[in-house]
Amino acid sequence: MDASLILIYLVAVPLGIAALNSLVPPLLQKVFTFFGLAYTIVLIYYLFLEPAASLSYMDLTLFTVDRLGLFVLAFIQLLSFIILIFSLHGLDKANEKKFLLLYPLTVAVCNGVIISENILLFIIFWGLSGLALYLFALLGQTADTPKTAKKTFIIIGGSDVFLIFGLVAMRFLQPGTNWSLFGLHITLNCELAWAAFISLLIAAFAKAGGFPLHTWVPDFSKDAPVESAAFLPASLDKLLGIYLLARMMTILFEINVTMHLVIVTLGALTVIFAVMMAMIQHNGRKLLGYHAVSQVGYMIIGIGSGCVLAFAGGLFHLVNHTIYKSNLFLALGSVEKQTGSNDLDELGGLGKKMPLTFIMAIIGAFSISGIPPFNGFFSKWMIYQGLLEMARDLTPAQQIWLLICLILAVFGSALTLASFLKFLHAIFLGKRPAKYNRIREAGINQWLATGLLSALCILFGLFALQIPLQKLIYPVLVESGYPIPEFLGTYNPLLVLGLVTIAFLVGIIVYLATKNVRYDENYLGGMPALEKYRITGTGFYNEIRNMRPLQQFYNAAEKKYFDIYDLGSRFTFSLSGLFQKGHPGQLQLYVLYILIGVLVFMMLIR
Repeated sequence: MDASLILIYLVAVPLGIAALNSLVPPLLQKVFTFFGLAYTIVLIYYLFLEPAASLSYMDLTLFTVDRLGLFVLAFIQLLSFIILIFSLHGLDKANEKKFLLLYPLTVAVCNGVIISENILLFIIFWGLSGLALYLFALLGQTADTPKTAKKTFIIIGGSDVFLIFGLVAMRFLQPGTNWSLFGLHITLNCELAWAAFISLLIAAFAKAGGFPLHTWVPDFSKDAPVESAAFLPASLDKLLGIYLLARMMTILFEINVTMHLVIVTLGALTVIFAVMMAMIQHNGRKLLGYHAVSQVGYMIIGIGSGCVLAFAGGLFHLVNHTIYKSNLFLALGSVEKQTGSNDLDELGGLGKKMPLTFIMAIIGAFSISGIPPFNGFFSKWMIYQGLLEMARDLTPAQQIWLLICLILAVFGSALTLASFLKFLHAIFLGKRPAKYNRIREAGINQWLATGLLSALCILFGLFALQIPLQKLIYPVLVESGYPIPEFLGTYNPLLVLGLVTIAFLVGIIVYLATKNVRYDENYLGGMPALEKYRITGTGFYNEIRNMRPLQQFYNAAEKKYFDIYDLGSRFTFSLSGLFQKGHPGQLQLYVLYILIGVLVFMMLIR
């Protein structure tokens, strides 16, 4: 198959499916989307056989794909297909047709972003991906859905303005590139170059959900359909945002050490701020939304560090995150569809009723927490080693700076584990409310989707070096001119798996040998405790909110002092209020404004 035609098909096939889906009933929509996305996976296979592909028209290169683009494209197709399996049954009937229309359309524009070498095409597809995000946000059924959709649109749409300015500024700095995105390479040696770099950084952070442009992610995760949360902020938008950041770090700009440290710092702040917010959440989806932000911090640290080992770890963590976070969103979605709730205070004891979903959630929770031998451990381990390697060439002051960032990242990983112990306990362990005694396991399409994602968590953990690194990530490094990194020390995931298995079996044997379990009812005042006095999995974590060192931080967060959207809204309304007070309708005051304006104009043109 002609490689240039494959690039066209990656956009045209899902776009054609979207057009067909606008005309047919939901059943045919599912059939067309299923086979259409399966075909895009086949197209990616052919691209791996011929990775160097491009399409030109009138001396303009429109589409191209290299190893980095192919790496991202592969996971766009794979994750879209798996999440579609989950969505084949259980979608909200009111939004089913709209969802299945937007789904292939979003895949088409995301593919367009990755393969676009022409700057104008890149801007168009990037903007359309933001519009798709807004339309998915509107599919929510909560009271806050309109407000969340508006917030998402303003943050993502506003960052698109910065993207356009940054790319146009780069084109101005290097006018001979014939509108080729990959032909640009800017040294940060003037104000316009810095403005272009910061503008693209804003666009990448907003799309990926990096601090401080992250606040749309938890709100979107809470209010949009759970399938949309798994599909976009957990998967495709992460892939696009980090893809742009990786392009910036490799070919678009030449970065100095100080700027690398600044980006690493922003990544560390993203990790620690978001995980602290996740710790106190009672809504399961919002908890996962904050963790979707927190994990971006590790990607930013790795990609932005300038160290090859950490860069490879950042790319690896990108795909790991999309896998286990989609798994967690879909596992919670399965629970939500069976119980009608995602409130952690209302759930509990569902492990026996939904054992398959429970197992998948455990795998996802251990993966995101960095527990070996699951995939999340290996990528974080690479990033930590990369930072230590990076520190060897820094000044003492810079080493201290980097050490603080490393400590924050490691501490964030520990808090992630604590947060997901809360998540698992609140949903699957403890005492089950009586109203959930008759619920059943999720449908086959739902546990099949979470099962596939869980299998990838295990596969990419046990065979990290053999499959994702050697087959997908190392070719990206080689093509970019980087050496294959060397690891510090040794890590054998199969040995770790064996030791963990032995420890687990010993624990089972000890338990069976000494088994003496007694179940007692809870009593309050000599009477059986009412349902409302049931001990939930969130009770202990309420104390974290009230700890004296953290209380002021959480108070400020509740007042939205860290929400750039809310701060911008307050500033805008305050400024408009001042203008309103300055326009009371008095003619003589308007004449004075005109005179002052004329005087200022004359002074400027003097």
